[in-house]
Amino acid sequence: MMQRYTGVDFRYVSLWWCIALLLTSCQQTTQHNHKEGSAYVAEDSRGLKIALTQPAKRVVVLFEPMVDELYMLQAGASIVGIPEQVYQNESSYQFLSKLDKRIARKEIATPTYGGRANNVESIVGLRPDLAIVYEQDKETIVQLEELNIPVYAVSSKNKQRIYKELRGVATLVGKEERAEELISYVEEELIKMERPVDSVRKKVYYAWSKGRILSTSGRGSLMDLSIEAAGATNACTLEMEAPNIGAESLYSWNPDIIVLWNSKLADVYTLKELTALPAVKNKEVYVLTPTFNFDPHTLKFMLFAKQLRHWCYPEESAELLKTQIQEAMDKLYHSAKEGG
Repeated sequence: MMQRYTGVDFRYVSLWWCIALLLTSCQQTTQHNHKEGSAYVAEDSRGLKIALTQPAKRVVVLFEPMVDELYMLQAGASIVGIPEQVYQNESSYQFLSKLDKRIARKEIATPTYGGRANNVESIVGLRPDLAIVYEQDKETIVQLEELNIPVYAVSSKNKQRIYKELRGVATLVGKEERAEELISYVEEELIKMERPVDSVRKKVYYAWSKGRILSTSGRGSLMDLSIEAAGATNACTLEMEAPNIGAESLYSWNPDIIVLWNSKLADVYTLKELTALPAVKNKEVYVLTPTFNFDPHTLKFMLFAKQLRHWCYPEESAELLKTQIQEAMDKLYHSAKEGG
């Protein structure tokens, strides 16, 4: 009898110890409103204000593009958790591993099950004082906030959101000046790419990754942002984020060029239904590579536009463009190395 009761008591002690650990895992003050004494306050994509009493020092990032932008902010050393896609995406891994030896050695934890499925228990174990989460991962957000972990939700859905969320994260990690420096630089580069209002604009068709040639991005999407910034026009006339179309639609739009993301030229050239499309016949099909350099969910939508502008209006040599992109990458990342 005594042995049985002792066992039950022990389990209760363990349970309460775990609860105490969860409730104290976040040492920062966090609420959806501005709390008194919170000097670092930023509004996230939900319109909620996240407040910290000091810059976050242990950040779990569950949205891959924001991992990238924390390194742009020179705050990569604060990252303690990332999506496993960072290691799986060869393009991202190759670049970021040069910035952070922890990524090169795959030492930063990946508290995920795969894709966007997050392991909340593992996240709590990392003792974050801030979590950056994609706004659609509502279940993860609710669970983390119930455990008193500050969550800054992001969407990266357009240029305004990209800028606002970069500024918000920068505020929470104490890098406000760096954010303004980055945004000013990108805006200057966008101005340089502007074309005369009355100039003829090329029509661009964007095809989704992994050979999904008849899946595209409509008006108002991030791809549309980059196409417009390049001085071109989105061939897709639909006001939809990710429409699937038929070959007849592509013929009716008749794009001047086709741009591929994480696909192969053969994915287009071997499609019999597209062999008569002028852009295909004229070999005006291009692949954005390496993909890391052109992620439109980040400030690098500007580089996407720069590369696209060259394909549409080849006024400068490919070698000069390569030099310009390298210079831009140096500016965005400031040639900074982080991690030990």
